Amino acid sequence: MLVALTPNLALDRTLLLEQPLASGRLHRVAQVREAAGGKGMHVARVVRALGSEARVAGFLAGWNGRKFRALLAEEGFDGVFVEVSGETRECQIILGGSHPTELNERGPSVGLQAWHELLARLPHAQLVIAGSLAPGLRPRDFAAILASLPEKPVVDTSGEWLQVALEARVALVKPNLRELAQVTGRSNAGIEEARALFERCGTPVLLTLGEEGAAYLGEERWLAEAPAVAAINPVGSGDSLLGAFLWARGEGRTLEEALRLGVAAGADNARRGGGGRVTRSGVAELFAQVESQPLR
Repeated sequence: MLVALTPNLALDRTLLLEQPLASGRLHRVAQVREAAGGKGMHVARVVRALGSEARVAGFLAGWNGRKFRALLAEEGFDGVFVEVSGETRECQIILGGSHPTELNERGPSVGLQAWHELLARLPHAQLVIAGSLAPGLRPRDFAAILASLPEKPVVDTSGEWLQVALEARVALVKPNLRELAQVTGRSNAGIEEARALFERCGTPVLLTLGEEGAAYLGEERWLAEAPAVAAINPVGSGDSLLGAFLWARGEGRTLEEALRLGVAAGADNARRGGGGRVTRSGVAELFAQVESQPLR
């Protein structure tokens, strides 16, 4: 089983516009999709779609928190949550151009005590901490949390929080190119910089390369190229990649196979509208099209 902990859960509202998005103009919405959101939710959806058990965890607040629980129940997910003050955030994903426009609220403040309460209630399972950290926690607090865990988690976050995870030598990190640039200080950071991070910190790096695919930099080094798909909404594709990669490793697949399966899941997510909504058959179809090669 996998537990996907999202520190800053959200209500995701995907809005499909009738016309291309343009600043300063009235826009009418042709379709709205609401869902329990956050990076960990995307990971959990993919793991379950591929046939394994996944639970979600995090912090909820206010009316939006109650709505989140209702949406989660509609999907049949089990969750472990701690209630905090304030209001669970909303994230608006606007589809009306060449690429989605995202508007993400800040979210409620979550202190160290709430973290301790949540971690004490989690079942024993592989833990993935995915997403931005909610306000209210200091980097040194996050470092202490990571150090206190009985097993090293997988961490998918950004900025100073990613730096803390690397210094804590977690089991795996999954940055994209922008997040890699943040921690390396190099605007053109890529595979070589990810390799250097592994050599310096000892933490394997699963580097997502957008529509180009992904690379794994650890004791083994692999590159997988994404298949061409008609993308509707790529939001959640990196999370889908991570979920499928972890599922495959849990099933005893090789690193090369896991990377290929992850890239296939990311592409399937993009063509199905985002949010981690892949199908097992769709991932299998694209898996056969993913080409990989070892990196020196």
